[in-house]
Amino acid sequence: MKTKAFVFILGFVALTAFFCKEGSTNPEDQPASFNYLSSKCVTQGLGKSTGLDSLFTYSFTDKLLVDFSVWANCCPDSNRFAVTCAMSADTIVVSVADTARSLCRCICIYMIHAEFTGLQRDSYVVRCRIGNGQSYDDPIHLVQVFRQTRP
Repeated sequence: MKTKAFVFILGFVALTAFFCKEGSTNPEDQPASFNYLSSKCVTQGLGKSTGLDSLFTYSFTDKLLVDFSVWANCCPDSNRFAVTCAMSADTIVVSVADTARSLCRCICIYMIHAEFTGLQRDSYVVRCRIGNGQSYDDPIHLVQVFRQTRP
């Protein structure tokens, strides 16, 4: 009798597993998407005391738009960053790797523009960091952002 009950339960579990499709109806589990652009050198030869050295702005309605400054080597002046994003709970970590860290002996401010779509929460902590892919200055920006309601 115990064997028949065990076989029945095992069969039920197997059929349930076979017919259930993997997926979540919880919006928190749906992945957000991320893309970025980087500017050319915004300032060259200015002192580190300029107002741009800690610039961070954002707009958050349907999508989160973030613009922030990073200090990096001044050449090459384009396609020189590898930017990745990691999300966990209410935190977004944007990692900027300087791929040309030692090519020139000059420093520039660059602007990173990041866009996030599919975010479900109304508030996130955005942590920006810069490094060489192995070690990072963390954080260079640490800001809590809030979704703005449309009138």
